[in-house]
Amino acid sequence: MDVTVGIVCDRGLNPKRPVNQDSYLAIEDRGLFAVFDGVGGQRAGEVASQTAAETIEESLAHGFPDDSTRDSKDDSTLLVRRAIQFANRDIFELAESDPEYKTMATTIALVLLDGNQATIAHVGDSRVYRLEDGSLFRETIDHTDLHDGIRAGLISADQAALHQDDHVINRALGAEPDVDVEIKTIDLRRGDRLLLCTDGIYRHLTDNQIADVLARYKDPQRTAEELKRIVHERGADDNLTAVVVHIRDLSPAPARPALKRKSHGSKASGRLRGVSGNLGGKEATGAIPGKRISVDLAAGIKESGPGNRGIASEAAGYGEGTSRGPGLNYLIYGLLSLVLLAGGFYAGLREADLVNKRSSKAAAPAASDQMAAGRDAFERRDYPAAAAAFAAIQQREPQNAQASYWLGRSQLEQGQYAEAARSLEQALTLAPGMHDAYVQAAAALEAAGEKTRASEMLQRYAQERKKPVDSSQ
Repeated sequence: MDVTVGIVCDRGLNPKRPVNQDSYLAIEDRGLFAVFDGVGGQRAGEVASQTAAETIEESLAHGFPDDSTRDSKDDSTLLVRRAIQFANRDIFELAESDPEYKTMATTIALVLLDGNQATIAHVGDSRVYRLEDGSLFRETIDHTDLHDGIRAGLISADQAALHQDDHVINRALGAEPDVDVEIKTIDLRRGDRLLLCTDGIYRHLTDNQIADVLARYKDPQRTAEELKRIVHERGADDNLTAVVVHIRDLSPAPARPALKRKSHGSKASGRLRGVSGNLGGKEATGAIPGKRISVDLAAGIKESGPGNRGIASEAAGYGEGTSRGPGLNYLIYGLLSLVLLAGGFYAGLREADLVNKRSSKAAAPAASDQMAAGRDAFERRDYPAAAAAFAAIQQREPQNAQASYWLGRSQLEQGQYAEAARSLEQALTLAPGMHDAYVQAAAALEAAGEKTRASEMLQRYAQERKKPVDSSQ
């Protein structure tokens, strides 16, 4: 598939929204595109949208089986469901672990291209539009009280027009332990255009106006910038994100390359970390007040286009690989094989790994200067410096489980497998509920050739996961 992409992700003009809580994914060689509209006080919405973007990107990194055996539609649907569930768990558990993030959540609108088909998934009120031969199809229906009422036949178009500013989001990633995801698969045609956008775009334009902009400009980047220009002209009182995807040519689904992390904010190829608030201080459990959109119900927009394969609810499914450097990836794949043979104890690994990474980042402001320096070195991949910082903390504070954990992570990245296993086991002795330490320790033991101990560590992990979550840890 040959596509070109245009992107805008902007804080908007509202001085009360100094932080952009939107994020996006646009990875052309993967056919993966998504927008996220964060919800939460201060910077919590930004953390939620970034966490979702990172989790989904990493979750889909190794998800596709060999093309010769897979059912394209079914596999894509399953992988997208699973990736979004991972993201939901990551955000929810991070919010539960840190009072500053207690109310955070995010919407998502996602498209995964595969040959001549697109898998479309969404939660909340971020949208996906499709322009085909000049006709605009709104491929998603907002998860709001208003639209639920319209869908159920309880609210007429005339009634909706009177209450278009009186509805709330009733689904979001991170609001609850599980989330209902709407997913469908549609057929694409050469020349189709897809628009993924947050409500900061469409609340200022009718669907007919969006169709006009999508049809008017050949260059997707020019299209995205025109949408931004119009929104700014009309006040831009919210964050605004638009990803425009132009389908230049269709071809059979290729074998998908490994997903690569793109540079921060790179045009049409990366993930932009946000810049403006969305729902400062609002409650993000259950229905989320304050999200207001403008719906042009008289425009006659079609809710689903040709080739609609139906809507599916979310389904459980956990068990992804962890994305690291090439050498360590090889070892993790070996570990994954061991886990499968051991009987599925690997379930939840990706979710636990990412939650702990986010939780560690969230805890950085309260940590000591040396711990923060070590974490900074680790993020910069200066693993010897990170190990030195964490070892110094461990020597000074033998009961510091975090220092032992991060020392083990730093040693693991350097190929010091026996040392890493000892450090991670020490962390578990001090904090048995540190779920990710089991997985990292199993990886270190497997790499060191201690397969039996690695298997035992994963069994301990599975047993620990069955215990009630203690949010005080």
